Amino acid sequence: MAKYALIQFKINNDFYDWESVFYRSQARAREFGILEIFHGKKSNDSSSCAILAIIDSADKMDEFLRVAADDIVKSGHILETTEVTFYEN
Repeated sequence: MAKYALIQFKINNDFYDWESVFYRSQARAREFGILEIFHGKKSNDSSSCAILAIIDSADKMDEFLRVAADDIVKSGHILETTEVTFYEN
C-alpha cells in the first residue's frame, strides 16, 4: 500500500529561494524514504506552498523533519505553519 504526505506551509522569502534549498535537500530526504512528487506555490499567494510526497512512513518523515529542521528554517519555511495530511491507497 502506497503512503503519501501532503505538506502545506508558509514561507517568509521568495519561492525560488526556498525552492533552491528544497532541491538541495532531496538526497537527504530520500535517505528517510521520502520521494517528492510535486511542489509548488499557490497561484494567488506565493507565500503558501505545498509538497506532495510518497513516504515510507509518517514516523520516518517526522524524523527527517526533526533532523533537517535547521535547514528547513533557513530555506524560509515557517515551521509552525506546517500542516501534514497523510493518505494511502
